[in-house]
Amino acid sequence: MSVRFARLLTAAAALTILSAPAHAADPINVGFFSHLSGNFAEYGASFKNAVELYLDKVNADGGVNGRPIKLVVEDDRNSPQEAATVARKIVATPGVVLTIGSWSTTASLAAAPIFAEAKIPQISPTSSHPDFTRQSPFQFRQNNTDDVLAQYNADTIHKKLKANRIVIPYSQDDWGVYTVKATSAAIEKDGGKVLLTEAVIPGSKDFRPLISKIKAANPDGVFIALPYQEASIFIQQLRQAGVNIPAGGGIPLTSPKFIELAGKAAEGVVVHSIFFAGDPSKKAFVDAYQAKYHKLPDQFAALAYDAAGVGVAAISRVVQSGKPLTGQAVRDELANGPAYQGVTGVSKFENGNVKKAPTFLVVRDGAFQLLPQ
Repeated sequence: MSVRFARLLTAAAALTILSAPAHAADPINVGFFSHLSGNFAEYGASFKNAVELYLDKVNADGGVNGRPIKLVVEDDRNSPQEAATVARKIVATPGVVLTIGSWSTTASLAAAPIFAEAKIPQISPTSSHPDFTRQSPFQFRQNNTDDVLAQYNADTIHKKLKANRIVIPYSQDDWGVYTVKATSAAIEKDGGKVLLTEAVIPGSKDFRPLISKIKAANPDGVFIALPYQEASIFIQQLRQAGVNIPAGGGIPLTSPKFIELAGKAAEGVVVHSIFFAGDPSKKAFVDAYQAKYHKLPDQFAALAYDAAGVGVAAISRVVQSGKPLTGQAVRDELANGPAYQGVTGVSKFENGNVKKAPTFLVVRDGAFQLLPQ
């Protein structure tokens, strides 16, 4: 090879290096886990859709200081055992500085010690049991705690639906057990009376024995503390049995899946929510979600969207500060950072908790509408 030819090759190689695109900046890893299969998968799908929608926007705008955010997705199948397993997988993924999940208190609690030990903050969009944020300084929530929600539950059935003698079927899990106790106390504090509470095993489909007890109690209202699947079957069988008393429910019933499954039996059911897709101030989020997924976002999508938003804001502040980007640094920004204005209201953490005002909705003509004052 001649010296001249070697020099030409060297120059060409240098030109190729100079003209090659720069390597993309290293991504920032964010964990995500919820139940994406099995019972209640609609809740998990809403979560995932909303988080991906938010991160797509962040990445389209250049990421965080040029670094894209990569979502590490795991399915916990609404199982505490599986939640612990996927939590270990997430913390073993290099570079994870934040995790969003899960939907249920039970799954969130099972994963919490693993994230706490790894010093990775965990934001649950919906876990409402007070014990969740008591696990460690690394647990945060986007939803109100059950003691706050209990008063909203009481207001739904006692004040909005004017029922005084109330029965409560509740889910036999961590959330349901706490909810029925706190809601019953709030109802009775406000002058109502709880005649009957009945635990419902997850996956139950035959509510006839319970409905017989309800008929015998002769209540004038029912508060349904169940996920949408059991709640839809229960309300159908209750109406088929000729029991037409007013019915109210908590946040699990704000999923459109409840209306879809319950059909006409859902008419007139009143719920409280911290998000309403018909609110004009939420139009940008609602339009973007509808354009991508061809359906309206529910409260669960909105809470997950805000979990992503408040988390990315904390990550951005760490990056801008010049500090090393670690789970501990992100946790500190979540705990001590400014209030975040999202589609479900203001998020300002106090011991990992937030407090947001309710909006009361009623099912009319197969859709949620604002409850008239």
